[in-house]
Amino acid sequence: MIDKPFMLRWATLKAFIAAILLTLSMPLLAHEGHDHVAAAKPADIRLAPRFELRSEDLELVGVLAGKNLIIYLDRADNAPVSGAQIEIEGQGIKGVAAEMTDGVYQLAAPSLTQAGKYPLVITVQAGEIVDLLSASLEVGEAAAAVTEAGHVDRNWWFYAGTPLLLLAGALIARRQRRQAQPGIHSA
Repeated sequence: MIDKPFMLRWATLKAFIAAILLTLSMPLLAHEGHDHVAAAKPADIRLAPRFELRSEDLELVGVLAGKNLIIYLDRADNAPVSGAQIEIEGQGIKGVAAEMTDGVYQLAAPSLTQAGKYPLVITVQAGEIVDLLSASLEVGEAAAAVTEAGHVDRNWWFYAGTPLLLLAGALIARRQRRQAQPGIHSA
C-alpha cells in the first residue's frame, strides 16, 4: 500500500515538471500573424573598402585589407594575369604592388586606413598590354558594434537555467522518497 505523503510528493513533482514543460512551450503558443519572436534583423554585411575597374583587355579589383591594398588582376576572359607591373599613385600612396600569387598583388597602404575618399591612378603593364586607369577608393567610418540585450539573451538564460531547476526538483524528490521509506535513514 502506498502512503498518502508519498502520493502528495509525487503529485507535487508531476505538477512541477508540467509547469516547467509548459513554460518551455510558451513560444509555441503564438497564433497566426503573431509569432512573438523578435523580428529577424537583416544581415549586417560589412565589406572591406574596394574598387573595380575594367578596360578592353583587363579587369582589376582592389580591396583594402587592413593596411594593405590587395589587387586582383584578370584578363577580360577572367584568366589571372601573372608577372604584371602595377603602379599605384594617390593621396599618401605611391608604389609598385608586389605579386603574391597568380593574378594577386599587394601594396602596403597604411595611409588609406583613415575614413575618406581616395582618388587613385593605376598603371598596369602586363606583357604588351599597358593601361592607365583611375579609381576612387571610399573608406567609411568604422561602425561601433552595438550589442542589444534583448529577447534572445533572456531566452539563453532561461534555457540554461531550466535543466538546473529540473535537476534540483529531481534531487528533492529523491531525498523525500528516501526519507518516506521505512528502515532507511540518511545521516
